[in-house]
Amino acid sequence: MAVPARLKVTAIRAIVPFKLVVSFSDESSGTFDAAGMIGERGEGTEPLRDRRFFGQVELANGVPTWPNHFDLSPVWLREEMEKRGELRLPLPVRRRR
Repeated sequence: MAVPARLKVTAIRAIVPFKLVVSFSDESSGTFDAAGMIGERGEGTEPLRDRRFFGQVELANGVPTWPNHFDLSPVWLREEMEKRGELRLPLPVRRRR
């Protein structure tokens, strides 16, 4: 399925341990396991290892963002979730005859 160029995250919620429940503007959704991402070395991901800090994720114009300004591209996030089998696609609309 092609990812819309203007894809946004419409809802996000952190759950433990280090997972994000995500809904996208294309009506797909799922739970992203961020453990691998935050396990990588990096200035932006280091603070996310603190569960309280990880839980402070918010949306800034449809982009998941933390207080240290680390953010996730909605397109990247959706593609990663799809690769891992974490993405649920909306049911097709049935047309009446």
